[in-house]
Amino acid sequence: MARGTRTARARRARWAALGVCALLLWAGPTWAAGGSPEDVKARFVFLLFKYVTWPESAVPANAPFVVGVVGDPAFADAFKRIVAESPSQGHPIDVRTLADGAEATGIHLLYVGGEDPAALRKLAHDYHGEPVLTVADRFEFPDLGGDIGLEMSGDRVTFSISRRKSERGDFVISSKLMRLASEVK
Repeated sequence: MARGTRTARARRARWAALGVCALLLWAGPTWAAGGSPEDVKARFVFLLFKYVTWPESAVPANAPFVVGVVGDPAFADAFKRIVAESPSQGHPIDVRTLADGAEATGIHLLYVGGEDPAALRKLAHDYHGEPVLTVADRFEFPDLGGDIGLEMSGDRVTFSISRRKSERGDFVISSKLMRLASEVK
């Protein structure tokens, strides 16, 4: 087989794999979630665990990933149902409903729903140097200092993402996820 043919096949295989990843991240939450916005967002947030790697010091072996949810009990319930039997990266996932972001100690991902921009800016500032992935139900959250901002667009999730913490080494965000974002800051 000629070298050019193998290269072309390898290139097509890479594009096909990227297409599958894009489909799972973009359309997957739509067909797999059952339709409610909370289910769609919860499935999307669960998929984030596949594309973010925390340092070993932040998530010791056999310790659970801890997710804190502030301001969105419907999302918390949907997320608990999704992760009940699905570990991620070999870790179980523990979901905690919190009254506010201030009580979110020992967490790895903080999801915030329904907050005003000033509260989100403060929350992002509070977790600035921590290996905590902050996710909010506002597309402009990275502009306010957070990591990932979500927005429902019809029955799909669109998102913006900040690479600041990844560049600093707080955790690693896959380049695949960055390419799928509507905006990268």
